Amino acid sequence: MNIATVLRYADLGGGGPWAHRYYIMNDYLLMAQKYGVGLISVLTEESIADICRHCDGLIIPGSATDIDPKYYGGAPLETPPIVDEYALDAALIRHFFEAGKPIFGVCGGEQAINVFFGGTISRVAHPENHTDGMHPIQIEKGSFVYDVFGTERATVNTYHGWWTDRVAPDFRAVARADDGTVEAIEWKEKNIFATQWHPEQSFHTGDPIEHRFFENFLRVCEECALHR
Repeated sequence: MNIATVLRYADLGGGGPWAHRYYIMNDYLLMAQKYGVGLISVLTEESIADICRHCDGLIIPGSATDIDPKYYGGAPLETPPIVDEYALDAALIRHFFEAGKPIFGVCGGEQAINVFFGGTISRVAHPENHTDGMHPIQIEKGSFVYDVFGTERATVNTYHGWWTDRVAPDFRAVARADDGTVEAIEWKEKNIFATQWHPEQSFHTGDPIEHRFFENFLRVCEECALHR
């Protein structure tokens, strides 16, 4: 099984030829090694159609680059991002969605999915509650999040300055923080799932129960492949 993902841009500062880099978090490597899947990292929009044909699902990871509000009808950022990561995210989402292949978004990936399908995002009203820490969430029964935790209450990590404001049509919010922040969305019929927190971090720290997010996603990818 092959899973596509997307590389993220980072400016390490200090100038010089090594300052500007693209990366993927090591946790995704640990996940791929644990479950024996190929991880295809995408850097440009070239050959996305071919990549989609050879992959069984798509993971859109978190990002340090903001999505420009112009994409959901807001005022453009005064200082546009150096790299428009959302443009590549959107191209990947479109191809995998049209191919009927499962998609899993994490943090900025959740926001990209929500924007692509017609929702909006906004800055978190109380960033102190969502930066470099842990907080509880309330979970809807029958959701993909409930499938992992088996309970209506859990504690997850939090590292984000934006959040899902208006949930996209056809999606439903299936987990929220106590301040009302949307923490997970899904379109179960289309096998699209996303969390605002980072379950991949459980591969090097945190509760290993969150490995089930990836186990379940890979199982869905396998089932969809068998029926194509």
